[in-house]
This record gives sequence, C-alpha cells and structure tokens, in this order.
Amino acid sequence: MIAVTFGFARYGYGLLLPQMQAELGITPRTAGLIASAGYASYLIANVSVIWLTVRLGPRAPIGLAAVLATAGMTVVATASTATGAAIGVVVAGSAAGLAFPPYADIVAEQVPSARRAVAWSTISSGTGWGVAVGGPIAIGFGDRWRFAWLVFVVLAVVTGIVATRSAPPRRRDSRRPRLPQLSWTWFICPKSRPLLISSVLIGAGSAVWWTFSVEALHTAGLAAGQAKIAYAVCGAASVLASLSGSLVDRAGLRRSYLGTCVLLAVAIVLIALEGQRFVLILLAAVLFGAFYGAVIATQGIWSAEVFASRPSAGLAAVNTALTLGTISGPAAAGLLINRSGYPTTFLAAASVVAVSVFFCPPSARRRDILAAHQCRATPVRD
Repeated sequence: MIAVTFGFARYGYGLLLPQMQAELGITPRTAGLIASAGYASYLIANVSVIWLTVRLGPRAPIGLAAVLATAGMTVVATASTATGAAIGVVVAGSAAGLAFPPYADIVAEQVPSARRAVAWSTISSGTGWGVAVGGPIAIGFGDRWRFAWLVFVVLAVVTGIVATRSAPPRRRDSRRPRLPQLSWTWFICPKSRPLLISSVLIGAGSAVWWTFSVEALHTAGLAAGQAKIAYAVCGAASVLASLSGSLVDRAGLRRSYLGTCVLLAVAIVLIALEGQRFVLILLAAVLFGAFYGAVIATQGIWSAEVFASRPSAGLAAVNTALTLGTISGPAAAGLLINRSGYPTTFLAAASVVAVSVFFCPPSARRRDILAAHQCRATPVRD
C-alpha cells in the first residue's frame, strides 16, 4: 500500500515529468508548483487521518487512500492540459497522507515491541518498492507516459483491495469512539521539537530530488532512459531501508540518524556536480534511495518513542512537518532553477538536508534531562 500511494501516486509525477512537460507544456516553475500542490493535499489528508482512524479504525482511511490514488492517477493519465495534470497530482497526493499514519497504530497494537523497529522500517521501505517497480514500467513505455500511469492505476486497484481487506476494522464496543483533543504542547515540546524541525528540513531538500532529478539529469546530458534508470535504481536502493530497524538496534537511534542524514546530503551533492557521469549518478541514486528510506524509517522509530501514547497522531505530526518542507522545496526550487540552473539548486537542497544533523535524536545526557519533561495532551472528550 505504501508502494502504491508513495512510489506511484506521489513520486510517479517526478519520474514521468520530462515526457509530461513536453506534451502538456509544463515549465519548471509550473512543475514545482504542481508538486507543491500535491504535497499540500498530502498535508490536508495527513491532518484529517487522525480523526478518521479514531472514528472508523485503520481500514477506512486505508480504503479511502486506495480510492484517491486510483482516481488521481486516472486523471493524470487522461489529462490534456497542465491544469488537468495538476488536479490529478493533487488528488493522488492526498492518498499517501491517508495511508501511512494508520500503520503506526497497527504496528503498536499488533507487533511485539521487540520487533517494532524492524516492522516499521519494512513498512517505510514500501516507497522504494513502488519506485523500483515504477521505474522499469516508465522505461518500458518510453514517451507513452499515459500508459505508464494506467499500469499504476491497475496496480493501485489490486493492491487497494488487498490492503483494505487486510487492515483491521474499527473495534466494536458499546462506547462511542473518543476523539483526541491534543494540545500544541503535546505535539511541539522539547522532546518533539528536534524531530519536527529535522522533518521539515529533510522534506524540503529531498523533494527537490523526487521532483526534478530526472529532468536535471536529462538537461545535464544523460539520455532520457538513463535518467529513468537512475530513478528506478534509487527506488530499488530504498528497499534497503527495511534493514534500518536492525541498524538502529545495533548502532542506536542517534548515530543511525546522523549517518543517514549526512549520506543523504552527499547523494544530492553528487547529482549536482556529476550530472553527466552515469556511473557516479547511479552511485548517487543508490545513496539517496537507501538513506532517504532510512531517514524516514528512523523518524518513524523516533516518533514512536516521542509520541508513545498516540502513535498515529504523533506520526501524523511528523508527516505534517515533513510535508511542510516538501511543499516549500519544489516551489522554491522551481524559481531557483529558472535563475541559476539545476546544479546550484541541488547544492542548495543538499545544504538544507545537511542542516538537519543539528536536529537529531538526543544524546544519553540529553535524554536524562528530557525524561523529567512530560509532553501532555489535553483531556479527550467522551
């Protein structure tokens, strides 16, 4: 389900953008605005999913995500104008916001605590699976980008049915479900602040890669097929993020997060400086895919610690912060590309990601200080 809603519905736009630009007349500035609009719809869905999950259980938002992913990608596949494509991207983008947070509750309730880090990192790696599958599909269809979107639609329908049937329904009891009335001091406090700030920074820098990497490589001189291969390799490497849970268990949350953020920034620098050297671009794609997935998985593990009392609400807060970054990143990048070109834009994106190392999981000493602080929620309503 994460492969469909993220790998296809959310990141398929960046994968197929060069061909869509040529046929629909999408400029870099417009491309950035469309990507930001898709991330904005993700943000809205990410906020509403808290209410849906509490009221209706995990099955309802997962099922709705499947419907929106299918509808949005169908609109993109049949679009005849940039406006039509934008509408489809916005609808499809909301699917990812609904699909991801419910799995935080599912893991917390159904997976033994000793295996939660591995389980969560495996779920997070779904994005990589989606991009890894989507890349060969896009390469196979070449300039016929509409057919690639239609294949994504078929996969979304099948996966959506299976995922919805597999998700647990709302618990049946005599009491009316209680809606969380959570205060800002619960979401934003000394424990959560570094996590949320780093999420914004990672979102802003990484969204530039997801939106513009294929077009940047094509502009630098790589063939369109090579650029798509690099994108697919990035997705395949993201699957390695499923091992990040084991890495956290061995190296600790703080070291794992610092290392993944640094290597993610290095990957973006490589695409900025070595856009014409295919071998180095493949290395950059592997680094970006593996360590982007690892950063997201590690944020999920970190979020489960910070927001242990309400995992889905906490993960929605983290995703909201990540999305605020992804909204601003492509829009700002589109403007910077027009003025300074792709290399400068990607160096700026790498710098943004690099700053995130200053907002990392706390050291042992800092954890002792934070242990005395309680991030409180206001009472919930019956």
